Amino acid sequence: MLFMGIDAGTQGVRCAVVNERGEVIAAKSAPFETLNVADVAAYCEQSPEDWARAAETAIVGCVRALREKGLSADRIRAISIDGTSGTIVPLDANFAPLMNGIMYNDPRAKKEAAIVHAAMNAHEKKLGLRFGASFSLSRILYLMRNEPEIYEKTRIFAHQADYIAGLLTGEFSVSDDSNALKTGFDPIARRWGEGIEKLGIDLKKLPFVVRSGEAFARVNASAAARFGLSEGTPVVGGATDGTASAIAAGAVRVGSWASIIGTTFVLKGVTRELVIDPNGSIYSHRLPGGEWLLGGAGNVGGKCLTLAADGRSYAEINAEAEKLIPTGARCYPLSGKGERFPFVDSEFEGFYFGDILGKRLYPVLMEGVGFVERLSFERMQALGCMVGDTICVSGGVCKSDVWLKIRASILNRRLAVPKVAEAAMGSALLAAIGEMGSVADAAENMIAFERTVEPDARLVSAYEEIYDQFKREFTFVHSGGTR
Repeated sequence: MLFMGIDAGTQGVRCAVVNERGEVIAAKSAPFETLNVADVAAYCEQSPEDWARAAETAIVGCVRALREKGLSADRIRAISIDGTSGTIVPLDANFAPLMNGIMYNDPRAKKEAAIVHAAMNAHEKKLGLRFGASFSLSRILYLMRNEPEIYEKTRIFAHQADYIAGLLTGEFSVSDDSNALKTGFDPIARRWGEGIEKLGIDLKKLPFVVRSGEAFARVNASAAARFGLSEGTPVVGGATDGTASAIAAGAVRVGSWASIIGTTFVLKGVTRELVIDPNGSIYSHRLPGGEWLLGGAGNVGGKCLTLAADGRSYAEINAEAEKLIPTGARCYPLSGKGERFPFVDSEFEGFYFGDILGKRLYPVLMEGVGFVERLSFERMQALGCMVGDTICVSGGVCKSDVWLKIRASILNRRLAVPKVAEAAMGSALLAAIGEMGSVADAAENMIAFERTVEPDARLVSAYEEIYDQFKREFTFVHSGGTR
């Protein structure tokens, strides 16, 4: 059995074909020609035509790679697609784009976000989220208020993943409950939030919503000819790229967590019941089995090392860091102002405590990321979440063995590094649900781990004391104290 996962990201499209054991049989990536085509410098838009070209290149390349191995596209049992969260494009009566897609990081809907927040307050309290400028519903309201001609011509507001699914099936009016969350969908009642009509938005312009992993259409004849796929291949509900990445990393059963650290930090875990953070730093997607995928995204991460590498190779600084830990210093390594998780504070700035003069800064930063990671897990536990003994980890930071050892020792938990943790694998897992019964069962068969990292007993003892100092200093700084 083969399953295809398609990941539409910020920079391009990646397609992967995976077998029932999680082995990647074929994979192909295609970059977008232009990452931002917006006329206004502060805005961020991408061309749906560019999405289509990249998707075609990636899918055709993947199918060709299959053929080179003696495998045909008709072996693919199902296809699923993920895309950037909150990205939206209005389509006309013929499902042609009326404008560029407004990307997840576009800030133009700040005023509208406040209006949405007021109208959707009951919805927010029910689901434990807060509508912001990055939410697709805020962007739809922006278009209604500022681009009425586009709004009136719009037949359907599609997410990035929906649009690519439409290219394969001709069905552009369907979304999944993961992508639809930021458009105001209620995954408990399984309907659009009651406050949407108060905003004056026509519900007929919003897509029909299916569950992630639920089959809703098949590859049509024209798409089969264009993409090299087999006509009639089922296409199932996808997810946001963050959700797909968390699934690929192993966050699929209650109590399992995926800690994803690249440039920044994303923490996602599975809970049986909906968890609501009164401080608004987290929100939850609904998994196919009814569990909740709770998550938060913070601003610490690997980016901080670029400030301290001093032109050295990462191999060099990793080798030296091994000799310097524990440093005894404490830091909250923000590279700019503001934090989103484990707390929300747009004015918060990072800090350093301890003797860092004469020390190499990068091991201090590595430890600081680990301290914030532990602070985040403790925040989750304070909200009633269960955290197991093993944490699934992914992201660029996992390339550093010493950094993994630091994190495992600060957390005092085993870290498991998946062989393949990319979003396309998560989408392939969703595609496999129809054959395997559930996303957890699919993960059991398809997720393999390349290695585990155990806490170092010597470091665990040292970091317990240092972390206690860090927490006291964090509380002091966060409450407004200064050095």
